[in-house]
Amino acid sequence: MKYSLLLFLFLPLPSFAQFGRTYTGPTMQQNQQSRQQFNQMTNQRTQDFQQRQLQKNRGGYGGQSMTREAQLQAQAKREQEANEKLAQLAQEQQRKRQQHPAANPQQAALQQKKDDKQLTLLAVKNYREVFLPGQVSNALDARQLSPKAQQQLGNLNEHLTDKAWWKKQEGAQLPGTIKAYGDTLNALAAGLLGFDVASPPAMPAPLSVSGLNAQLATDVFDQNAVTQLVGEAALSEKLLAGEQLIKAVTEFSRLSAAAASPEPQRDPAKWKEQVQDGLRQVNKAMSRYNVRMSELTIVYEAQKALLKSTGAYVAKNGK
Repeated sequence: MKYSLLLFLFLPLPSFAQFGRTYTGPTMQQNQQSRQQFNQMTNQRTQDFQQRQLQKNRGGYGGQSMTREAQLQAQAKREQEANEKLAQLAQEQQRKRQQHPAANPQQAALQQKKDDKQLTLLAVKNYREVFLPGQVSNALDARQLSPKAQQQLGNLNEHLTDKAWWKKQEGAQLPGTIKAYGDTLNALAAGLLGFDVASPPAMPAPLSVSGLNAQLATDVFDQNAVTQLVGEAALSEKLLAGEQLIKAVTEFSRLSAAAASPEPQRDPAKWKEQVQDGLRQVNKAMSRYNVRMSELTIVYEAQKALLKSTGAYVAKNGK
């Protein structure tokens, strides 16, 4: 009978003191190393760095006093107001054209061009002041595991490095449990990276705002296109920082999927060591991911480039 994943994730966990008395020799050292690697995954230096960057990009949302949920609500409200402002301008332009029709087609075309440019200017202002900060903030938040995901990973580490836990598992149930833990790691990695580790996407092309600049030169602004640039910057960081994590999670999934095969049943002790070593590699890769992510600046460079291009357009046409 296979137990559900949630049942095992919320089983009572032994304390560190109890854990320490249970192990002796090399196995204890290996599992302590696994715990240390897991702790490094959420090291204070990385969290402090990311928190400073998040606060910098959330300067307009009330700073540290607001919860993430409140910040998202405030951002959604700002975006709605920006869209309404743009719609109101378009309606006002149409009303004026109807009240004061152009004398001939040439004048009508000139007025339409002037109105379109005014709409583009407001759309660009809205993007740089409202939408871009929200997109960057979301990208920075997505760099790390959520608190719930961290708890799940912590529970998984506690169980698979605990000798007493292994002894309590019945032979018929263990394969399903390990397979469920493999699925959990896959889901956590996919949630963190934004894609299935079994089929990672290709690396996006290097950031370029030449297309945006060419559009703005003709008073055209495609917000979906610039939003995609931020998304590609975030994806590039995930692929670069998560290279080893993808490999480690994939290997652990292979081990967990083989839980019901004859080999683990023939030599369960050896298979247990392989599973625990696979988990150590995942923790090591997760720690490396966090350190590498704290060093990457692709999202910030994208933000800087977009602010420069849109700022130049506003400065030129906003007089």
